[in-house]
Amino acid sequence: MDIKAIESGFGIGKAFPSSGAAAPQVSPSEGFSKFLGEMIEKVNTSQVESDQAVQQLVTGETKSLHEVMIAMEKASISFQFITQVRNKAVEAYQEIMRMPV
Repeated sequence: MDIKAIESGFGIGKAFPSSGAAAPQVSPSEGFSKFLGEMIEKVNTSQVESDQAVQQLVTGETKSLHEVMIAMEKASISFQFITQVRNKAVEAYQEIMRMPV
């Protein structure tokens, strides 16, 4: 009888790596900047896909207006979200700079 570990079947090992695994140490600022960069990349990709969908609709390559509207709204909402994240980060930075030393 072959018994498999939980990690191999459900992907729990990826979410909770064992302490024995040698994970590269990344500083919190590097991790956050990498995360922010990836999010901006995704928002940009969404904007480009929206523009392409509009171009395809205008040129007659596609006739599905609802898919174009969904792509446009997805791009708009993701842009609004990343703008709010940026505003909160700037606000937090300004709050820290106002703190007395």
